[in-house]
Amino acid sequence: MLMTPLRRFACAFVAVSLAATAYGRGNIKELTVPLKYIPQEGVHQTSADIPPALLKESVEVRVEDARKLDDPLVIGQGTGGDDKLFPIRADHDPIAFIKEMVSGIGKEWSLTQEHPAARTLILQVTRFYVDESNKALGSIYGTEVKFAFTLKDARGRTLAEGSGTGTAHRYGHAHSPENINEVLSDALKEAYANVLADPGLQRAWISGSASASTSASAHSAESAEERLRKLDDLLKKGLITKAEYDKKRAEILKDM
Repeated sequence: MLMTPLRRFACAFVAVSLAATAYGRGNIKELTVPLKYIPQEGVHQTSADIPPALLKESVEVRVEDARKLDDPLVIGQGTGGDDKLFPIRADHDPIAFIKEMVSGIGKEWSLTQEHPAARTLILQVTRFYVDESNKALGSIYGTEVKFAFTLKDARGRTLAEGSGTGTAHRYGHAHSPENINEVLSDALKEAYANVLADPGLQRAWISGSASASTSASAHSAESAEERLRKLDDLLKKGLITKAEYDKKRAEILKDM
């Protein structure tokens, strides 16, 4: 069967288009993503289980970068058509973006956010990362957001510590900033919800008293400090030798 000129042109156009797409996907050097908050509520529904008593206590939320990256704009990696890795970068400071989004989510969940406030919640971002795995048609996106949190009272006393993690996965278009923002937004919202749902944080937030784990840590630190003071007194009084002092001191410091 002979091909008409129109059909030959159509086939040639499709072949060239596919080749160009494969070449572009195989030779991408990096991808820059304009960060936007676009959670996909229909796909990844997340809300925080917050007791009404917690909403009565005002909070100031601080966000800090604890990722320890050489390039703070790097937020992930992807693979092109030839399976070569390329970096995914944010178009502006991810921590500033997270801080703004956390504030917006807090308003959505009716948190009383003030400065100064009765409580200070410090969120250390330990991971804000997306991985794009390129497939024959489209890509699979997976992301993880992790917070290490510290809750303090108005006097700066630590009330609770812990962590919260959020994840999201989605199949989408290849090298799509929109799909990247979708999974990052979903994971961010889930991580923050898990922080606020932490039982120890909720008890400490409402009562103003340190959680059991935090109190135990403080007690342990105080006990070690007291043991060191007693050890110093024994050495000054000549009741132990310097060698005995050094050995015992090393044991106490190791237990801290």
